[in-house]
Amino acid sequence: MKKKILILGSFGHIGNALCNYLSSKNYQIIATYNKFIDKKKFHLLKKQNIKLIQCDLKNKSKLKKIFANHKIHTCICSAAVSHDSVAKIFPDKAIDVNCTGIINLIELQNLFKFKLINISTGSVFQDIKNSKLKISEYTVPSPKSVYSATKRLGEILICNNHEVDKKSCNLRVSWVYGPPIILKKFDPQRGPIPYILSELFYRNKQKISFKSGSDFEASFTYIDDITWVIEKMIKMTKFKFSTYHFGSGKNYKLKELLNFINKNYKNKKIISGKGYAPWSNDSVIRGPMISSKKINFYKPKTKPTYGIEKYIKYILSKKNA
Repeated sequence: MKKKILILGSFGHIGNALCNYLSSKNYQIIATYNKFIDKKKFHLLKKQNIKLIQCDLKNKSKLKKIFANHKIHTCICSAAVSHDSVAKIFPDKAIDVNCTGIINLIELQNLFKFKLINISTGSVFQDIKNSKLKISEYTVPSPKSVYSATKRLGEILICNNHEVDKKSCNLRVSWVYGPPIILKKFDPQRGPIPYILSELFYRNKQKISFKSGSDFEASFTYIDDITWVIEKMIKMTKFKFSTYHFGSGKNYKLKELLNFINKNYKNKKIISGKGYAPWSNDSVIRGPMISSKKINFYKPKTKPTYGIEKYIKYILSKKNA
């Protein structure tokens, strides 16, 4: 019998990629979305025989019906108010989704006994401004924004619940990029790679320039690595630890990636001045996340240069479709 996987936040980047990936494997997917309907994604998911249900995470009674009607093996919470550019304007929504939603899931997990993976973020570390200092699961979080504080509270709730039966955990990821994201406008929440590649290869601009930004650095993670490692987690019987880091352990400066594009795509030119803006307006330049030797979790397999090449091929395929 196929394992039933519940994916919360099916129109978001990670949630949508998980739906596409896991439905191609031997899993039965039930997926939720909030009030906003992305018609294109909705129809594509329907074609894959994915059951789509409109549900807000703060609506505990509706969530309960989903778990009561489907024998869920693993619930993956990728639904979130996912950046401080939104959370600081709508703090009530950030609390509803990132905190109250987690409380509801924990209460239902204790009733229906499913595994729970909460997708979290490296943004909970905001006091570590040394970009060479590597951050393990044992590094003490230091949230200082609405977004990071609400995500951290969600993590704490998961950590407390993990002690009950080892069936829940947090997975921290950092600066995820890749399909199916193609940006129509500037969006710092997504980071520099999606915007730059969308401008160059989807809108076919020959040259783009920024006054600043080349010194921005991050441990960029390709989306295929995220879906791959979550499938590994689905296959785990229990989670030995309450929190896992999924990171390469290395930061890449944006200027390295821009130089790669300029060198390998001769008809494209990117100019970017020194500094971190506009990519760091609501983000801290921190060190890369690693998994502690004691925890010894998986590492991403895709280097950013190879991820960029794969991403460009995807964008061109959509442009020419």
